[in-house]
Amino acid sequence: MPDSSPVPVLLDAQSLSTAVDGTGTYVRGLVGGLMSSRTDIALSVLAAPETDLDGARLIPVRQWTTRPRLQLMEHAARLPLDVRRQRRQHGGTVFHNPSFHAPWGMPTPWVQTLHDVIPLVFDAPDLSALRTRWQRFGPRYRQASAVIAVSRHAADEGIRLLGLDSQRVHVALHGVSDRYHPSEDGPSDPPYLLVVSEFSARKGFAEAFAVSDALVDAGYPHRLVVAGRVHAEVKDALNRLHASARHPERIDIRDFVPDLVALYQGASAFLMTSHYEGFGLPPLEAMACGVPVVAFATTAVTEVVEGGGRLVPEGDVTAMTTAVRQLLDTPALAAEERQRGLAHAATFTWARSAAIHAEVYRAVSESGR
Repeated sequence: MPDSSPVPVLLDAQSLSTAVDGTGTYVRGLVGGLMSSRTDIALSVLAAPETDLDGARLIPVRQWTTRPRLQLMEHAARLPLDVRRQRRQHGGTVFHNPSFHAPWGMPTPWVQTLHDVIPLVFDAPDLSALRTRWQRFGPRYRQASAVIAVSRHAADEGIRLLGLDSQRVHVALHGVSDRYHPSEDGPSDPPYLLVVSEFSARKGFAEAFAVSDALVDAGYPHRLVVAGRVHAEVKDALNRLHASARHPERIDIRDFVPDLVALYQGASAFLMTSHYEGFGLPPLEAMACGVPVVAFATTAVTEVVEGGGRLVPEGDVTAMTTAVRQLLDTPALAAEERQRGLAHAATFTWARSAAIHAEVYRAVSESGR
């Protein structure tokens, strides 16, 4: 008879105090989904002492260094020791590493999340250091008891490039927080289009700027607002690209915006010009806020947007401009796209993601590997 007792799971959530990115969003959403909908999982979380974890059992971990590079090294060195210590105290615990950096010397049972393999496939100078690190820790993914990929595309890439056993790879799509919701006020006046992304070579800022220029040339009043971190090493490249636009005065670079809800809600349309994503939460967040989405059909973006937004051929500025103009020129079409996007985004829940994670945890626990 199968064991029906809760599966003890230890999740590393130290990214919540050190990362302002998709990993932190994933960990926060997963913890919330597990705590609100899964009584079959006994969740313990490694995190900084002050971390709010929706009622999960907190195992406090302090980092003694504040320098980012040294924090990464300290975390990598201590994590296997922390896991072993917890197992000695609490028995056969499934460990889940949700960050991309697969740990060294990790005893099984161990579940590893695969977000993407971007540094291994996208040749860009800003990814060279990360590519070197990936070549070192990428093979460790094969040592995990199971790999949870955040999209079918990420799973297929992991199988192809990391040599993962397809039988051990499981797909669990992200959810969208209910804090993203439509506003009764609708699009802002003066109007704007929105891009939410940190700047890098693969994010397609040149194409987004070209769409903005084409709309200005056609007489539209819309500005382009870009929200996302701009790292110091790429700031000059972004400034040069911005200056090269025909109408740079109509492009607003906001850098990091801590609360995006109002910015999403006020947009007339959301542009997703990225050339490669392992998942891509921003277009879903935009849909959840009632904003029509136009995206390049590429990698996991197609998987995430299809059925809720408009997809155009990758890199085709003319096609994207045409799709945006149709939305801006036809209020009824824009309203239809908003409703379609809302319905689509509603199918991406953290409870659904947590259910798949829970199935993997139990299978790994029962296999003993």
